[in-house]
Amino acid sequence: MNIFNNSKNRKNKMNNPPSDLSVTLTRVFNAPCPLVFRAWSDPAQMVKWWSPKEIECRDVQADVKVGGAYRIQMFSEKGEHVAIGKYLDVVPNKRLKFTWQWEHYAMPDSTVTVDFEDLGQTTRLTLTHAGLPDQEDVADHTRGWTSLLEKFADLSASGQIKFQSK
Repeated sequence: MNIFNNSKNRKNKMNNPPSDLSVTLTRVFNAPCPLVFRAWSDPAQMVKWWSPKEIECRDVQADVKVGGAYRIQMFSEKGEHVAIGKYLDVVPNKRLKFTWQWEHYAMPDSTVTVDFEDLGQTTRLTLTHAGLPDQEDVADHTRGWTSLLEKFADLSASGQIKFQSK
């Protein structure tokens, strides 16, 4: 099942009131925290995994600093999907927080916070996507983020994501 609904059939949600709807997912990865953080903050690493399993990530542009912008270009059978936003908080090996918007689908800015907890040789990652406009977006983003984290785990376990220091 493709997690991306056809944006042409979706209503413009820019006029929805601010929301307290969110998604929170936690996963432990078998790699030290500095290396997991790097995989989440290095565009050359991100392009390998930053999309749900059935979606292809073709390009990641990211200036990972407070105020820096990102653009993530993904493709599915339904076409192009481009996520855009700005970094609000960057604490190396601890936290990334950024706005989340779809380039071709109007919805109010929401925020994604990714917290990294150093557990020694493993890392607990907690992702929270807050400010989603309605239950439809909660369900869509839950499926998308869950699949993305599974893809990240699968590719890192198989060695396709190289956990290495600079």
